[in-house]
Amino acid sequence: MQRKFTFMNHLILSAFYDNVNKNVGPTLMWVFFLLMIIELLYVMAKYLDSHDRT
Repeated sequence: MQRKFTFMNHLILSAFYDNVNKNVGPTLMWVFFLLMIIELLYVMAKYLDSHDRT
């Protein structure tokens, strides 16, 4: 039973390391890229919708 637990623990840690090492960086890059596009569109809409009050 102890040997099976050690193998599963190693498998889980290995999968977690691969996930952090290979997927988190590109995922964060795409998330921030999409948020930047949304923010840019929001600012452009606010700027184009504003009226001069002078």
